[in-house]
Amino acid sequence: MFAMRVFSTVLGLRRRFWSWIATGAARENAVIGQRTKFGAGAEIFNIRGDRSRVLIGADSHLDGHLQVFAHEGRIKIDDWFYLGPGSTIWSSDPVGIKIGKRVHVSWGVAIHDTNSHPMDPQKRFAQMQAIFREGHPRIDPGIRSAPITIGNDVWIGNSAMIMKGVTIGDRAIISAGSIVRSNVPADALVRPADLVK
Repeated sequence: MFAMRVFSTVLGLRRRFWSWIATGAARENAVIGQRTKFGAGAEIFNIRGDRSRVLIGADSHLDGHLQVFAHEGRIKIDDWFYLGPGSTIWSSDPVGIKIGKRVHVSWGVAIHDTNSHPMDPQKRFAQMQAIFREGHPRIDPGIRSAPITIGNDVWIGNSAMIMKGVTIGDRAIISAGSIVRSNVPADALVRPADLVK
């Protein structure tokens, strides 16, 4: 029994240590509100290098990945936000992604305001070569993007995808596995079956 308590204590200390490291690293890449913490696997990949392009409110906990592209992108998250493990928020849009208060994003969710790569195969290959050789290009290589707005008190279930150009109204619930390509009104419940036309 004593050995189990010691083991649990050591695991808890390890988790707190890696969270402290991840939170410190996040502060180098974003403006972060009071009491906001990052889990051991969380990270911000701010390729642009401008901290003001990633704003995260107070009292939040992030276990996922945020990314702002080198040529453009913005992420603004309000207070009391949760981002689950394996979830990604990527922005290359000039307006970017805006997320309201008390939003809960489960694990494995993708919120992307960008296609990430050009649609044209030659431009896509040129972008890939540039990334391999010099890093992400600071000039837009022809990536399609459109802003995303997520209202207050929204819950997004595991493995959902929120695509570019979408607005989700306050208090909406996006069920697990949903792929959201069009606007969602306030108080709506979206299920994968609802999205099949």
